[in-house]
Amino acid sequence: MEVIVFDNKDKNRYGSFLRNSKYNDILQSWEWGEVKSRFNWKAQRIGFFEDGELRGIAQILKRRLPFGLSLFYVPRGPIFDWDKSDLAKKIIPALKIFFMTQKSLKTIFFRLEPPVKNPGLVEILKDSGFKPYFKTIQPPSTLLIDLTFSEEELIKKFRRTARNLINRSEREGMTIEALEGFRITKNDLKNFYHLYRLTGKRFSFPLRPFRQFTFLTEELAESRAIRLYAAKIKGLVLAYGLVVLSGNKAFYVWGGTARHENYSKFSNYGYIWGMLKDLKRAGVEIFDFWGLGPEEDLNHPWRGFTLFKTAFDGRRFDYLGAFDLPVSILYPAFKMIDKLMTPKYRATSS
Repeated sequence: MEVIVFDNKDKNRYGSFLRNSKYNDILQSWEWGEVKSRFNWKAQRIGFFEDGELRGIAQILKRRLPFGLSLFYVPRGPIFDWDKSDLAKKIIPALKIFFMTQKSLKTIFFRLEPPVKNPGLVEILKDSGFKPYFKTIQPPSTLLIDLTFSEEELIKKFRRTARNLINRSEREGMTIEALEGFRITKNDLKNFYHLYRLTGKRFSFPLRPFRQFTFLTEELAESRAIRLYAAKIKGLVLAYGLVVLSGNKAFYVWGGTARHENYSKFSNYGYIWGMLKDLKRAGVEIFDFWGLGPEEDLNHPWRGFTLFKTAFDGRRFDYLGAFDLPVSILYPAFKMIDKLMTPKYRATSS
């Protein structure tokens, strides 16, 4: 398996492979790497070739730490046909060899968060020296909604309470506005960010800086792969959502909702339903709801919005977790400090 570093002229080839993959994820997109490169990360993209054929890709993010230290991170990657264990047995060792050529004396570790859930793949990772880590950077679970059904079939799958509240939102005259690409203005993003901040404080999840959303919109505007949704009743904005499209998938990672004594109980359901219908009509087949709490923990702070999301049916997807390749004697100390600083309930975010 040959590993080749991609440069800017390979952007389209890289993007095409990603969008056509079953394991397509926005965190492995070229554009996401460009955004992260403005926030103390450096993005590098590589391709895995066998007999001249591109068999896999990976976007590697390098993070600069204090005292000249560094780490490498592959979020939701590498991307290849993980269903083929023989291919995994070639690509994972090749990735390790590439990592070892990139490390310096001050590199602490390399981390993968694979886009899969098959426990049988753990041994393949362990055989190349990757060790399971006790936590992930990204949410460990998500909800995937299949949009290939008709609208009538889709809504029948929802929880009865959700259907009733959607009907009420329609009776109240809720409208859903969708802006895409260059139509999203800085002022639109400011309005979105206001609700996003309020929601983040309400649910105690870490907030991304406003600049991240302006940079992301700039990167995706030309391809029209970003949409901003606003839900309104009688001119009052009740929710905003920023959705990224990639291939046949849509990823709903960032959103914000307002609290209103007359509308909050039902407006969120009508808002999501309006978004799903619009994305379905745009050709999206899979809606990634991005982030669920653990099923067994009834006291988890994500319990509330997990119950909300699962009201729309969908398939729960539990990722395999994080795996580290330690390359420094400092790694045990890093892990120990990380454990001491990690609360029982830890919010994750992109």
